[in-house]
Amino acid sequence: MKKIYLAALCLAGSAAPACAEDWKMSALVSCDTGKYGTADRMTSVYIPLTLKRYFLAASASVTVPYLRQSSNGQVVRVGGNPVRVNKAVTATTAGPSESGLGDIMLRGNYPLLQEGPSSFDLALTGSLKLPTASESRGLGTGKLDAGAGLEFAKEASEGWTLLADGYYTLVGEPSGADYDNQLSLDFGFYRPLENDLGLTVLYETRSAIVPGNPGPRDLAGTLDYKASDGNRYSAGLLLGLSDGSPDLGVSFGVSRRF
Repeated sequence: MKKIYLAALCLAGSAAPACAEDWKMSALVSCDTGKYGTADRMTSVYIPLTLKRYFLAASASVTVPYLRQSSNGQVVRVGGNPVRVNKAVTATTAGPSESGLGDIMLRGNYPLLQEGPSSFDLALTGSLKLPTASESRGLGTGKLDAGAGLEFAKEASEGWTLLADGYYTLVGEPSGADYDNQLSLDFGFYRPLENDLGLTVLYETRSAIVPGNPGPRDLAGTLDYKASDGNRYSAGLLLGLSDGSPDLGVSFGVSRRF
């Protein structure tokens, strides 16, 4: 599932918490399946654990994922998202089903503007993908990626918050590969359904990193529930809109601040 935690967008882009020092632990289980324009169906299970630290005006996080996928090396994870790569540049030792540590992700977020009269939320974000996933087993590219972007949120009317994000990622190239850098955009909204329940819906589009492959496009929805025990629970559904995306994805997550 895209962005590892869509439920985080249910906070409507607000960047600074009430206190100067705060932590959040999150766990997610996502499963997606699709053919990605190939003849074979590929299924993956992605389980990221994230520790996030809030500062006075910014936040930083580290995500350590476990990954299991059946792809014959045709699909790898780039920034947490499944991406089809050229068969010619994928190691032949990748088996029909592989599992292990995924790529560790480092992220930072800093608010540029915050909601006020006739204003909106705007935050600068940066990311770094450490190549900890095995390239030979088809779990990653084996190269460092770095990205930056902007996250926008605007309360358009009572109960409706518009969301728009844009990211640009410098994609590391394995030996013999010809990868393009990736532009990612998403547009959508957040709406509270009840006091402790909210819905985020996003249309997402990303440019293909392999020339000639279709760019991923999908529609994703996430329900976020704040329980009386202090935990937040989320459930997500992703529908692929192009051959570059999974046909279907589901996710379930839990997070807690302390």
